[in-house]
Amino acid sequence: MNYTNYEVPYTRIIEHKHFEGVDTNSTWITREYPTQYIPDVTDPYYPVNDKENNEMFSKYKEEAEQVKECVLFGGRLGEYKYYDMHQVIESALNFIKKEINGH
Repeated sequence: MNYTNYEVPYTRIIEHKHFEGVDTNSTWITREYPTQYIPDVTDPYYPVNDKENNEMFSKYKEEAEQVKECVLFGGRLGEYKYYDMHQVIESALNFIKKEINGH
């Protein structure tokens, strides 16, 4: 659930059991709180697709190729893309289907 009201201190609540597809009597939630990005002080939460970062990502991607038999990279950080939640879930499901099928 996304919250856009100024009075609400968080921007999103995620109830994880809805993503897992598990029948359970318990649940847990995560609240996401916004924070201001300050260059050289805080870490950005989402990829900043500028020239410097894209070059760095290319180097990481080359190194990742060397360990791809042992490590799987995916999601927002693994693909260095911003995804809305429904897109990251779709990406994760497609990623696993691809791995299960051996491609």
